[in-house]
Amino acid sequence: MKKMNNMSTLRRKGLVLINARVLTLEEANPRAEVVVTDGARLLYVGGQDDVDRGPFNDREVIDLRGRTVVPGFIDSHLHLMELARSHSGIDLTGCKSIKELLSLLKEEGSRLPRGQWLVGYHWDESRWEEGRHATLEELDRACPANPVFLKRICLHQALVNSLALRRAGLSGEFTGLFYNPKTARPTGLVQERAKSRVESCLEFSEQEMLSALEEVQKRLIALGITSVHHISSNSSLIKKFAETGKLLLRPYFCPTWDEKTGVAWYPGEEMPPSIKSGAVKFFTDGSLGAHSAALLEPYTDEPDNLGQLYWEEKGLKEALIPLHKAGHQLSLHAIGDRAILLVLDAMEEVLERYPVKGHRHRMEHCELVPEGAIERIKRLGLTVSAQPNFVSMWGQPGGLYQKRLGLDRWRRMNPLAEFLRGSIPLVFGSDGMPPGPIYGIHSAVNHPVHESRISPMEAISCYTKAGAYSSFEEDSKGTLRPGKLADLVVLSHDPTTCLREEIRDITVVMTVLDGQIVYNNLKEETPP
Repeated sequence: MKKMNNMSTLRRKGLVLINARVLTLEEANPRAEVVVTDGARLLYVGGQDDVDRGPFNDREVIDLRGRTVVPGFIDSHLHLMELARSHSGIDLTGCKSIKELLSLLKEEGSRLPRGQWLVGYHWDESRWEEGRHATLEELDRACPANPVFLKRICLHQALVNSLALRRAGLSGEFTGLFYNPKTARPTGLVQERAKSRVESCLEFSEQEMLSALEEVQKRLIALGITSVHHISSNSSLIKKFAETGKLLLRPYFCPTWDEKTGVAWYPGEEMPPSIKSGAVKFFTDGSLGAHSAALLEPYTDEPDNLGQLYWEEKGLKEALIPLHKAGHQLSLHAIGDRAILLVLDAMEEVLERYPVKGHRHRMEHCELVPEGAIERIKRLGLTVSAQPNFVSMWGQPGGLYQKRLGLDRWRRMNPLAEFLRGSIPLVFGSDGMPPGPIYGIHSAVNHPVHESRISPMEAISCYTKAGAYSSFEEDSKGTLRPGKLADLVVLSHDPTTCLREEIRDITVVMTVLDGQIVYNNLKEETPP
């Protein structure tokens, strides 16, 4: 077979994939052996004995030798702009200590011109040896000549040095600016409004961002992702990226609600055909990592802290009602149990006053689920958009969630199986922490609380069929049947037959998007 480049834009009449284990996600025809595409659509999905071999002559025939084919993965919660911006700074994902962090800052600062911003992304102090944040004084010593902005992996907090605070004009009683009670000096930690104030001082050129988006797209496609629910406060860059002709992914654009302008700009804004308009996103609390998720009982490791609600119920309802009445899908970020109850109380009144069938409003994250909430979510017809990768990152015994919440609440986190038992539509995304459906499937199937585990096929459905449903696109993607879009992924092994603990080792060997092979790492050797 001819070796192909990792990214190919050559359009062929079609593909024929033979000797495959095809998981179609279609109830009437759940498994197949052959897939034939015709341009951007699926022409045939079925058995090898039944296929008409006539189309083989003018199509590329690929023998998959037992590898597994699934529908293209849909990441239902992603921030493409955040991933693109992170390309401009230091990747702190693998940083294991404050000592290592400071060493990286010194090294990077020595290369930068004096006064230029030093930025970094994806740090997580819960994985640092010291178990604490770096201090303002430590950051000042490591990088005295450059303003520093380091964004936490949860996106809700950042670490900054004194020069960054001065550049942003931050001082006094500013929301999200933390002070040391003993010294009355800033700690170097900022969140929410203060974080946004400092971040607004960073400058990224349009060309820099477009190039970064192209790199992010390559990375996502190599992970088998063909569609994304892109959450952002601004649509201009993704529109410009589409106008370059380089956009391959299928974005479902979900604008974030702005407290000053609402989303008045959104309904009248024309989007290019390659981008579908999506749900309007509201934040009702922060994150557990930042101690800002809103809780009914205090944090175990901060006994005086209940987190933060960003809305009162009345104000939230007043913001939701006009959008709901106008037919917009709603997407509400709620992580802590207090925030989840706020969302349910508000949505109950909205839907009682203005009932609409088939609204498909969403709850994003929905992690610490309070008693009785499952029944209310089902009754309201809400979809839950969960991030199973969080389970592996922070939900393991002794991990961040248990430290923040204690044992009893830890066991209630991310009850994935309970959502499905309650017949609640459950979709999976990553929030970019990190992206990767295989990692997410592994996490959902190997949940540390056995009662919350789901089956591999259920997890695949959450990344495909359910994702298409949540964006009103189930007629065109999410499953493999003739007439649907030719978006599919070839996996090295079948997640439904290998050992649960081996799912994380499965690799994506090919991604087909719009009938084109856009990623190909198919090896010649027969898979084990």
